[in-house]
Amino acid sequence: MILGPHIIATEYEHFAKANVPPGASLGQYADMQRAFFGGVLFVLRLTDILSELEDEEAIEALNEVRDEANGFALSQFLIGTALAQGDKQS
Repeated sequence: MILGPHIIATEYEHFAKANVPPGASLGQYADMQRAFFGGVLFVLRLTDILSELEDEEAIEALNEVRDEANGFALSQFLIGTALAQGDKQS
């Protein structure tokens, strides 16, 4: 075995320590766990798709995913900033 028997679970634990707030409910913890493992499954599916493409197509596909992810990250930052501004005005 190259990566060990529990590499995904171990990485989730690192993720959870950094992203699940202390005192989170079991429901919130479970939601975060499902989201993390959903991301793992997406990456595996993407890897399968990319492996079937020609190099140039695979690069284009990765750039499309990267652009979408960056757009989502930016929107989350803007939403967080707007919410923080709203909290300061209260």
